[in-house]
Amino acid sequence: MELVKANLHMERSKCRINSQLTLEEDKTISDRNPDAEAILLEHTEMITEEIRPGKDVVLVRGKLAYELLIRSDEERGMYRLQGEIPFEEKIRAEGVDSPDQAEVSIQLEDFRTGLINSRKISIRALVCFNVSARQLYDEEIPIGLSDSQGLEVKREMVEQSVLAVEGKDILRIREELELPANLPAVQEVLWKSLELGKWELHPLEDSIGIQGEVHLFFLYEGEGEGRPVKQFSSTIPFSGNVECAGSRSGMLADIQPVVGSRNLAVKEDYDGEARMLELEMVLDLPIRLLENREWEMITDIYATSKEVLPEYLLGYRRIIRDKQQGRIKLSRIFSAAALPAKILQVCHVEGCLLPQETEMSEAGLSIEGVAAVSILCLTENEEKPYEVIRGEIPYSHLAESSVLTERSFWKVIPILENLKGTLLDGETIEIKAVVSLEILLGENWEQPTLNRVQTGPLSPEKINGLPGIVVYFADQEESLWDVGKRYMVSTDSIRSLNQLTSDSLQKGQKILLVKEAT
Repeated sequence: MELVKANLHMERSKCRINSQLTLEEDKTISDRNPDAEAILLEHTEMITEEIRPGKDVVLVRGKLAYELLIRSDEERGMYRLQGEIPFEEKIRAEGVDSPDQAEVSIQLEDFRTGLINSRKISIRALVCFNVSARQLYDEEIPIGLSDSQGLEVKREMVEQSVLAVEGKDILRIREELELPANLPAVQEVLWKSLELGKWELHPLEDSIGIQGEVHLFFLYEGEGEGRPVKQFSSTIPFSGNVECAGSRSGMLADIQPVVGSRNLAVKEDYDGEARMLELEMVLDLPIRLLENREWEMITDIYATSKEVLPEYLLGYRRIIRDKQQGRIKLSRIFSAAALPAKILQVCHVEGCLLPQETEMSEAGLSIEGVAAVSILCLTENEEKPYEVIRGEIPYSHLAESSVLTERSFWKVIPILENLKGTLLDGETIEIKAVVSLEILLGENWEQPTLNRVQTGPLSPEKINGLPGIVVYFADQEESLWDVGKRYMVSTDSIRSLNQLTSDSLQKGQKILLVKEAT
């Protein structure tokens, strides 16, 4: 007698570790740039170059790339300053080994710059590493028997999340824009920002559909008298499909796009003027498609005429219970009273979401976070027209759920959308935005799984120890199978002898049992 088994391709979560690292650098301004008077805008990007799991450790190597918009002491003077701070960090992760799949999410919890003097800038960054390791493995579960004659088999419906599709791909976004006719051609680029905005992913038949927005902001000195400083912004929608064999509509996409590279180049138009903007963004897509599947699994076996010895192994269970979406509207009034001149225009608003805190409560999943914003303003000061206001907007959200238990796990992906600034008067600015949340809720637990079954003859002692006839009173709600196994009586004989139509017994219910083992 052999068990018939089904193979499940699954993943096991091994650890989740949070770690922090402080990066510091004193950046000297090159001689070709004038003295710095103020830092207006900052752009940072965490670039991961290597993730290598080892015995109880995960090595993360990469660099913090930064770009600063500097206002100089020259009239209307601005320029960009770029740099990189490399890092290599060994993060302690007990239970991890080299064959495991390690994922590392890197976020800046804090980034601060300051002028040491007019020729040197202090840069301090607090980097947060969120490390998760998982083991891909196959587990077999028993779904049938090669020969079930004379056996009483207990079957239960089991639901399991399986890793249906895993892989990597990219989506390349290309667009060409022409500056409006009322703007001059480009003489020198001062600042360019190319950011991924909102996005959505949908598994389709053998492909994955993705759509979203790219936000462009471009600040430059134009050609012509006085080289006027001008700006251009645009929101570029995109959509596309990525081939993915095995994908089906209805699967659960656990995918978070990561900007792999971005570039914005200035090209000449047909008249030879630098008026064309050519942008390219590459999105890295770590593809993981999950699916909840059901099986009727054999969980126990007994017989009335022979000894049955089931052998169990500890199996791992993982199930996705719920997927939710949340939207939080953000709004805050920022004062510009401390600026040396009144504001004429809000030129650009940049923002990012700082690492959030998530806790489970009786009501659901409590999520709290902060959106950090920088507001570039044009003021009445003709000599130094550009100023920046920085601040933070806190947010909170309760994902109500009845499926949370001590075995629960969750994954929250926040997306900052629709970030806008409105000038209310010369001294106040209203910032509005939306934080969109993708929330995944599930459970992990371990459960004994029937691995193999051995049979042998019943011992005389066991046969003689069974009562010939029993009047049994159920002291709790239980099944005929449980009672039958205890007294080695088939469920069919119990059902027939007692004229039962259900396999469930209510507390206090009386049934008659007659010995079958001989």
